[in-house]
Amino acid sequence: MSETKSLKDQNAWLIRATMIGHAISFVWIALEPTKLCGTGAVGVGSKLEALAVPGSASLGLIVIASLLLLGFIPPTWRDRIIHLRWHHPLPGSRAFSKIGPETAHVDMQRLEEKHGPFPEDPAAQNQLFYRVYKPLRDDVGVCDSHRRYLAARDVGTITALLMIPLPILAFLATGNFARSGVYGLLLVVTFLLCAVAAKNYSLRMVQHVLALTGATVAAD
Repeated sequence: MSETKSLKDQNAWLIRATMIGHAISFVWIALEPTKLCGTGAVGVGSKLEALAVPGSASLGLIVIASLLLLGFIPPTWRDRIIHLRWHHPLPGSRAFSKIGPETAHVDMQRLEEKHGPFPEDPAAQNQLFYRVYKPLRDDVGVCDSHRRYLAARDVGTITALLMIPLPILAFLATGNFARSGVYGLLLVVTFLLCAVAAKNYSLRMVQHVLALTGATVAAD
C-alpha cells in the first residue's frame, strides 16, 4: 500500500496537468478561438499561468476534480477500462501461460523449478505473479514501469470519463456540430493512446519481473 501511494504521489503532477489540459482544450473549443486570441497573448498566458499556481483556487478546484473523477472509478474498473477486458484485465493473469513463454529473455524452466507447476486459472496466475512481484517491487525497472502504467491508466480513465460530456457541453455552448465532433474524436484518440501506453507499460513490468525472478533462481 505504501508503494502504491508513493507512486501515485509521483504521478500527482501529471494528473493535475491532464486536468488543466482538458480545461484549456474545452475552453478553446467552447469559445471562438479568434475571440480567445483577441484578448492578447499576455492576457491568455497570465490566465493559464494562474491555473497552475500552487495554492490558487483554480489549482485547488483542479485537484478536487481529479480526486473526484478518479475516486468515482475504483482501481479494478480503471484496469477494465484501460485494458478493455471485463474479466481478469491485468496482464499478471496471463503471466505464466502467455507473456512469459512469449518473452525471449524469460527463463520459464527456471521459474517452474521454483514456482511450478504453473496454474492455468487466470486468477491463480495473478496471485502467483503478485507473490513473485512483491520482493522485486523496489527494483528500478519494475518500479518505473509500474509508475508509468498507473499514470497512463489514470490519465486514460479521466479522459474516458470526459469523452461524452465535454463534446456535448461544447456543442451546447457553440452549436457547432463539426467542431464538437472533432473535439470528441480527439478525446477518443487520446484515450486509445493512453490505453496502448498503459498496456505496454504493464506488459513490460510483467516481463521484467519474470526475467529478474528467473535470473535470481538461476543464481541461487
